Amino acid sequence: MSIELDALQRRVLVLERTLILVVACSVAVAFHMVLSARREVRAAAQPDTLIVKRLAIVDEKGTERVVIAAPLPDPIVMGKRVKRDGPASGILIYDPKGNERGGYVTSDTQDLAALLTLDSEHGQVFTAYANAESGATVWVTNEENDAVAFSTNKQPVLEIIQNKKVVYKRPPNAADLK
Repeated sequence: MSIELDALQRRVLVLERTLILVVACSVAVAFHMVLSARREVRAAAQPDTLIVKRLAIVDEKGTERVVIAAPLPDPIVMGKRVKRDGPASGILIYDPKGNERGGYVTSDTQDLAALLTLDSEHGQVFTAYANAESGATVWVTNEENDAVAFSTNKQPVLEIIQNKKVVYKRPPNAADLK
């Protein structure tokens, strides 16, 4: 009986070692599969090119804070959507209340201008307007319709505006900056 017991013990030992080897191989294969799948997911998650018409970045409350789009949506001012001066494409920034606070855009109209704007909660207060052909114009304004504007488009011009009226202009015969 001891021979049979010894033979059974050897068979159990061989089975235990085989089981350990099978489990170890299974774990290694599973680990390899997970790593391979992870590499494929990572590669798929980082494409060389991403083509979209609109990309919105939201904060933890779901409020849009940055929008990249072609064309851009109409602006939100004081919580209300208002009509944009003209179609544009580019990047907009928003405050935590969801109001548009500026952007870096290109005009989709015939003037093909590039603009950098910064807005207060009530409206645009800084605009840098790069003409398609040559020159640029910069306006710094407030809600009282006061502004300082200067331009290099066609000729150098400097204007000071109070309550929508030009009170200082150099050269005096230059066209008004609009």
